[in-house]
Amino acid sequence: MCYNGIMIKYQLSFLSVLIIEDNEETRGHLVDVLQLYFETVLFAVDGCDGLKKVEASTPDVIISDIRMPCLNGIEFVKKIKKENYNPIIILSTAFSDKEYLLEALDIKVDAYLIKPINIEILIKKIEESAKDFISLDLRYKKLSVREYEVFLDLAHGLKPSEIARKYSIKAKTISTYRNRIFEKMLFKTNAELIAYAIKNKLIKEF
Repeated sequence: MCYNGIMIKYQLSFLSVLIIEDNEETRGHLVDVLQLYFETVLFAVDGCDGLKKVEASTPDVIISDIRMPCLNGIEFVKKIKKENYNPIIILSTAFSDKEYLLEALDIKVDAYLIKPINIEILIKKIEESAKDFISLDLRYKKLSVREYEVFLDLAHGLKPSEIARKYSIKAKTISTYRNRIFEKMLFKTNAELIAYAIKNKLIKEF
């Protein structure tokens, strides 16, 4: 594989994926396979459960069945698009349900796949749809919620003592967070951290 191809695979691995599928066997298979490509793979058992997972984790990629109990895939997509939330959305359904294709196109999903899902085609569709994500360095997605907050504070030039006061915790704890951030994101200096945040549009340039 060429260097560029390796980089794309590396960058895609930081995307979080949510699988919404009511068939337990199909769901388990997709989870197992996609965990080979992505670090974070979540799942939901129907559209209503999918809405809860979206609210809790805002995944970058959603792979959803269409014909599901509680809330079908088309209605699920309509609901999340009302929230100004724009993940990569791939819908899947059985060949016999292909009448959903026009409606799926109407709500502007990124891809529509017929079951059983071909994993190579699925990954290719995600790659094609992820240009905005691939243009960024997504190492920050390795951080926990609090680590990301501290990362942004450091990027804005706050000192550990100032960050500690902000969260009412000890400065030593902030130093621990900083060390974790540097380790996970391969930084050596604060200057590297700030340059990364600006380049990837996580903060505005001073």
